[in-house]
Amino acid sequence: MKRRWIALGSPRTLALLASLCLNVLMASYIAKQWFGPSPPALGAAAPPRVIRFVADRLPSADAATLWRVYGAKEQALRDTQADYERSLRRAGDLLAQPEVDAAALRGAVMEAREKRIKQGDIVIETFLEAFPQLSPQGRQDLIGRLRRR
Repeated sequence: MKRRWIALGSPRTLALLASLCLNVLMASYIAKQWFGPSPPALGAAAPPRVIRFVADRLPSADAATLWRVYGAKEQALRDTQADYERSLRRAGDLLAQPEVDAAALRGAVMEAREKRIKQGDIVIETFLEAFPQLSPQGRQDLIGRLRRR
C-alpha cells in the first residue's frame, strides 16, 4: 500500500485550508448571532433610544409631537442621568476599596437605583403627556406594530 503525502505548499492544500478556515469563521458568526446575548430590553435603554424606537413607529406628525414633549423634558432627563452616573461612580469607588463596607455599598447601590427609577418616571411622564396628543390612527398603528413585535 502506497501512502501519498499531501504537499503543504500545493494550491489544492492551501485552498482546502482556506475553505476550512472560512467555514469555521462563518459557523462562529452564525452561532454568535443565534446564541449570543440579545440587545438590552427597551426599558433598559437610554431615554433617547426609547423615544426614537416609538417615534419611528408613528406617522411623522405624531412623531414630531412625541419629540416636542421629549424636548421639554430633555434637560431633566440629562440631570437625572448625571445624578445616576455619579451614584454609580460612588458605588464603584466603594467597591474598589480594599475593605468593602457592605452597608455603605448597599446604600450607594440603592441610591443609584432610585436615580434610575426617577429617570424612568420622567420617560413615562413623557409618554403619558404625548399619547393623548397623538392622532387616533397613529396610536392604533403604534399598538398594532408593538403587538406584532
